[in-house]
This record gives sequence, C-alpha cells and structure tokens, in this order.
Amino acid sequence: MKPRVLWIEDSAQFELASLVGPIYYDGNYDLDIAEDVTKAIRLMSAIRYDVLIVDVRLPPGIDHHWRKMYEKAGSDKVRAHLGLRLLGWLLKQEDHIFHETPPSWVLPAHIAVFTVESRKEIGKCLDDYGITLYNQKSAGHADTILLEMIRELLARNGNGARLNS
Repeated sequence: MKPRVLWIEDSAQFELASLVGPIYYDGNYDLDIAEDVTKAIRLMSAIRYDVLIVDVRLPPGIDHHWRKMYEKAGSDKVRAHLGLRLLGWLLKQEDHIFHETPPSWVLPAHIAVFTVESRKEIGKCLDDYGITLYNQKSAGHADTILLEMIRELLARNGNGARLNS
C-alpha cells in the first residue's frame, strides 16, 4: 500500500496545480485534502495517515464547537490559529480544546507544519508539541515542497514505514 497523506490546508484549491501536481505525478502516495478543521477530524477518525501536513490558519468547518472557538477569536483565521489548536488537541489531548478523543495513531514525528507564520511566531508551540518539520510559505518556494516534506517525514520514520503497520 502507498503511504497515506493528509494535507490540511484552507487554500488547497488555489495551490492544487503547483503543489499537489508533483505529488500526483510522483504516484507514490495517496493524498487527501481537508480544507477545514471539521473535515480534517472526520478524515482522521476514519483513516490512519502516515503523514499530516497542517496549516496554522484554518477555518472551522461545520462543527459547532470549532465554529464557536473561531467566533471567539473574531472569525479571523490569523488570530484564531485553529491549526495550532487542532495540533494541541491531537498531540496533547487537550480536552478543553475539543470534547472528542483524538485518534491514538497521531504522533508528532508524522506531522509537518506548512504555513505563512514565521518560526518565531509559532516555534514555541511546535516545540511543545514535538513537531520538528516546519516550512514557511513564501512566493519563492519550490513546487515540490510538499512532496519533499512528505518524503522527509517518511524517511525520518523508517524509510517510508507506515504509521499503521
């Protein structure tokens, strides 16, 4: 089986051709995309992924709890940082963030963060969560950046060893 990848990114539809194209062309990964927190949680509840690539700025989706959290932040993706809150729930099992139990298979070593926020802005959270692979979005990044992040995470975890094997 091919390694499973979940990219949690609100603007994925705008980046499909440039960033996802190399992944599909490579043909070695099964890729799913979640454009909001609700969809990401639903996918992770149903499927074990080998790689999660998470944006920090995410909309809540239809789940009432995440919508309420988003509204408390002023419905501003920048200030809400729902991607970081999602990571806190997944990795620290912070039940004050979300009432459901996170999938037990999620590990920091299988997560990368790909966002416009600088390492200076979110580095402490990433360190607290044990996430070591981070890339900042910029106008000049290579079209293969997502593919490179996938490969790096899988290589770090045993030459492509599957999370759920």
